Amino acid sequence: MKKLICTALLFTITIGTAQNKNDLWKKSNSSEISKKITKTDLPQNNIFELDLPAMKKMLGTSPKRDNFNTTSNLIITLPNGEGKLENFKVYENSVMAPELAAKYPEIKSYMAIGIDNPNARAYFSYSTLGFKSMTLYPDQSAVFIEPVSDDLITYSVYKKSDKKKAFQKFECNVIDEAVNMVQPNNNTTHLRGADDGKLRTFRLALSATGEFTAYFGGTKAATLAAMNNSMTRINGVFEKDFGVRLILIANNDALIYTNSTTDPYSDYANKANWKTENQTILTSTIGEANYDIGHLLGAGTVNSGDAGARGSIGVDNSKGRAYTCANSTNNQGDTFDINYLAHEIGHQLGANHTFTYANEGTIAQLEPGSGSTIMGYAGVTIKDIQQYADAYFHSISIQQVTDIIKTKTCATIIVTGNAVPVANAGIDFTIPKGTPFMLNGTATDANSTDALTYSWEQIDLGNATTTVPSSTATTGSLFRSYNPSTSSTRYFPKMNTILAGLSSTQGSRIISETLPGVARTLNFRLTVRDNRIGGGANNSDDMIVTVDGVAGPFTVDSQNAAISYPAGTTQTINWTVAGTNANNVNCANVDILLSTDGGQTFSTVLLAGTPNDGSQNIVIPNIPGTTNRIMVKGSNHIFFDVNNTNFTITSSVVADTTAPSTSTLTASGTTTSSTNLSWTTA
Repeated sequence: MKKLICTALLFTITIGTAQNKNDLWKKSNSSEISKKITKTDLPQNNIFELDLPAMKKMLGTSPKRDNFNTTSNLIITLPNGEGKLENFKVYENSVMAPELAAKYPEIKSYMAIGIDNPNARAYFSYSTLGFKSMTLYPDQSAVFIEPVSDDLITYSVYKKSDKKKAFQKFECNVIDEAVNMVQPNNNTTHLRGADDGKLRTFRLALSATGEFTAYFGGTKAATLAAMNNSMTRINGVFEKDFGVRLILIANNDALIYTNSTTDPYSDYANKANWKTENQTILTSTIGEANYDIGHLLGAGTVNSGDAGARGSIGVDNSKGRAYTCANSTNNQGDTFDINYLAHEIGHQLGANHTFTYANEGTIAQLEPGSGSTIMGYAGVTIKDIQQYADAYFHSISIQQVTDIIKTKTCATIIVTGNAVPVANAGIDFTIPKGTPFMLNGTATDANSTDALTYSWEQIDLGNATTTVPSSTATTGSLFRSYNPSTSSTRYFPKMNTILAGLSSTQGSRIISETLPGVARTLNFRLTVRDNRIGGGANNSDDMIVTVDGVAGPFTVDSQNAAISYPAGTTQTINWTVAGTNANNVNCANVDILLSTDGGQTFSTVLLAGTPNDGSQNIVIPNIPGTTNRIMVKGSNHIFFDVNNTNFTITSSVVADTTAPSTSTLTASGTTTSSTNLSWTTA
């Protein structure tokens, strides 16, 4: 009888949750809501009202993250970047030590797995500062939810890429002092991923100056809530890319100072002292044995940071020499969390800058211009390729961090049982110059339900001279990094650029990718992430593309003007071979493919393995539509081209040859594909 009662109660709770989860969010476009918005720097195309008390009550039933072997019965909805509600399974995910969490029970953190979109991963928190979340999706920038009204009822839901306001200046003053602590291994085949099935937890001592605390009403609780919000998001990225989790220490509130006059830190004008001051305070207040990494949050007129030295985590008397400084408009939110704080802590974990707009002389300078990943400088340079950093790390950052943290003995290690995916970038190729190409990798994972994502990144070292991708450059990266994708294939440049008949993709200030026009070598890395919540794994593999300076450009020369073809007719496809059947490319045959969706996919094979001679006839299939494209691709090769504009396919017409019995039927103008029929009545 007791078993039946418990089962019935569980059923009631689950059904009740399912019935109420859709009532949490209400989309609003009313002018009255617009008047309530006090934070106007965020996009306002997706404004929602949240029933936060109901959300808190519902989240009170969520299982803790330690119980991943048990499926969560708690399902809530979160709005996505298009303003639609998605369902998620939720786990409580505290980023505070148990003693600290018990002292501040109103501060909570959660992680969630997408149901409608199994690839979605959400990380959210609530407190007296309201509800905040970050949802990571493949193939697009992260989606954030931020309160925009003082009553914490109204929220903006936006993709990071939708933010239009100019990014304010940010100065990172870290220098590469890692050689003084741990010598990084620069062999690209060594320890370069979260590939050992372990989750490493480190103790974080996060301090705050009195000026920073003033941003949050001058209270320890509100400032700790802000810290919790930031670390919830940052841990979501760290766990996925590094297999690392940072937990606020049990007495972290002792490091939050509420009076700028009496706190132990210099004023903003002398912030260069903050590193030494914070290290001294942590050593005396917390003790070197009681934390693994320390960081200070400060306030000032210019957003800035200094991680002290790269890879200082776990190094006594150096591990707390770091700070992030924010002004009054950037002290919380996605920019502070991802562009500032995650960036600076990334240095402490072992990562260098990945941009190339300025010379630093490290192995990590692989991204064109400002870069777009967390360790770049997106949005703050004259060589920007985009305005904000995306919420993931470049493969070289993953290599650098995992190389260092695997040597640290201070971590608490959990063997997750998560099988590591195995990446295969495929064989090396030689391609013609000035010609689009595609890279297609594969991966296996013993955990068949894992949602694998793929990142193709060029890993050729650059500098300020080669920072802008140029077709004549023989060194440096020509192609930027993009958000991880569910597709293992990447086009170079991106397909929208190719469909426009262009060879270069324009970034926010400079070209972000371009085709090579001279002989050179291109090195690429495929990184496969399994996105396992609570301790992800990743693996990578490299391959080489050699550009032949004689062959190419290989181009499709027909169907480059708007035209219409009847289905069933024979048409000619022309292309310029440009020496691709010799000159080290040696591609004797090509495949001719059809796209019916404007070039998004090429799933119809018109001819396979036909000679690479520059011209072939094909029969137009009976697939009516107006968004058709032709691709000619080297058979068993990676180079290709696409015609420059959409063309139309019309339905095949079956002529009605039944005429009146007294009529005379005449056929004329017969060709291999059509005939004219006419008749006259008696």
